[in-house]
Amino acid sequence: MEGCSKTTAGAGVAGLPDDPVLEILSRVPAKSVCRFKCVSKAWRDLIADPNNRKRLRHAMQGLFVQTYADELDDEELGKDDLGRIRFRFINLTAVRSVPLDIDPCFSFLTEMTGIKAFLLDSCNGLILFGQSQDPSLLLLLDGYIVCNPTTRQWSAVPACGSREAISHTYLAFDPVVSSHFHLVQLQIPDVQENVVSLHVYSSETGTWSHNQIDKQKEQGQLEGWHHQFTLDPLQHQCAFVNGFLHLIVWGSNVHHILAVDVQGKARRMITVPGLADGRHEHNFVCYFGQSQGHLHCMILESADKKNVELSTWVLQDYDTQEWVLKNTVNSLDVFGDMGGVLEFQVIYIHQDCNLVFIFDQLNYELVAYDMDRKEASVIATLEDDKTQSDFARYIPYFSESPALTNKY
Repeated sequence: MEGCSKTTAGAGVAGLPDDPVLEILSRVPAKSVCRFKCVSKAWRDLIADPNNRKRLRHAMQGLFVQTYADELDDEELGKDDLGRIRFRFINLTAVRSVPLDIDPCFSFLTEMTGIKAFLLDSCNGLILFGQSQDPSLLLLLDGYIVCNPTTRQWSAVPACGSREAISHTYLAFDPVVSSHFHLVQLQIPDVQENVVSLHVYSSETGTWSHNQIDKQKEQGQLEGWHHQFTLDPLQHQCAFVNGFLHLIVWGSNVHHILAVDVQGKARRMITVPGLADGRHEHNFVCYFGQSQGHLHCMILESADKKNVELSTWVLQDYDTQEWVLKNTVNSLDVFGDMGGVLEFQVIYIHQDCNLVFIFDQLNYELVAYDMDRKEASVIATLEDDKTQSDFARYIPYFSESPALTNKY
């Protein structure tokens, strides 16, 4: 709007009809939606209207924390408690425009008789659980549950493939594109096998489809990929960006990023920053995810047992695979003397800002590290849950979905 004053331009934007404005706002990040409340009083009221909040993206409001009791022996816990899973919620928003009305313990799932549900993944307001009837064999899945903690809707999904296979399963959901979700599963028969099968579940069809990565490579469908790869049993992280799941896989003694669409077609392989040249043999990926619409990768470099450097890279240009170094921090600056290299776990990078959530496993503290201010602060203590912990981010999604057929 060249030649117009800011006041005139703002008035023109604010005068748009409500429906086109809501359609535009539904496709922008939650942080931008909050800022757009300042455009005009009409926009402020439009965004604050409870009838419109279902269509708009919302910021991350907290973290669900899951702890296992299955690492404790029978003397500390009764036999019936072996494999017991506990949930709690950590609120990250001091001031909320929308009341927080969720069940932090997922009682609408855990009260289902005979089923153990445990966190696997989360995506845009939905959460993926694995389920098992045998609490001592949580890795051998009987099926999955996808739920919306905001509406307390959920659906059960049958297991896919052999229960004995090694598999990683991820959730893909974009409410702007569709109210349906997909599960994408990579699977290998055992640790000795390199053949990776890829399975996709669609909530729209209610069925699993099956592909083989090797066949896609032979047919030239995997763009720019010339190496054999397999799953890393210890690396489960993923990022859902622009309609593609990005997964960490293992090949040629180094991690790579595999981009897969929701139809199960492997699209491209992306080089992990700081690992491709082979000079950094002590580096490894400690976090991989999305923030502000871009892929982010955090690399841990261990100088010695008590001093590690954490580098945060952002994939600035997806087509050219240009990684840009965003931040570098020394572990001593965040934690002081930890006493060991692997005593912390990077949980998430905030979806809308440069805030990193880190779990200090030595002191059982959840730490927020602000990359812009280079400041760290403790936001929660998990000293009552001194066992293995898993996390899932909570982003409110207020719409009831036809893909989730049960409601508590």
